[in-house]
Amino acid sequence: MALSDNYDLSDLTNQMESFVFEELDHQLAAIADEDICKCNDCILDMACYALNNVPSRYRSSLMGSLYAKVESDEVNKSVQGNVTVAIQKISQNPLCGNVK
Repeated sequence: MALSDNYDLSDLTNQMESFVFEELDHQLAAIADEDICKCNDCILDMACYALNNVPSRYRSSLMGSLYAKVESDEVNKSVQGNVTVAIQKISQNPLCGNVK
């Protein structure tokens, strides 16, 4: 018997995902398309790299979501820095093979 058979787990999310996605979108918008590969594989690799290097912030309710949105400057700086590093690392050695 799996937990998902008896419980609704759909509200359990890592709030850091949305923080990383927003920051990745923001930083990539400032980089010309011809400067780095922005294929689906590279974007996913960048997101994974950044998410693996920031602390998780799981929530299971609306209150948890609201609390997560007022995170400290330290968390915001961590997300920004890790997204920057992710973009640099993946764009320097893209696994898709589209070297720019």
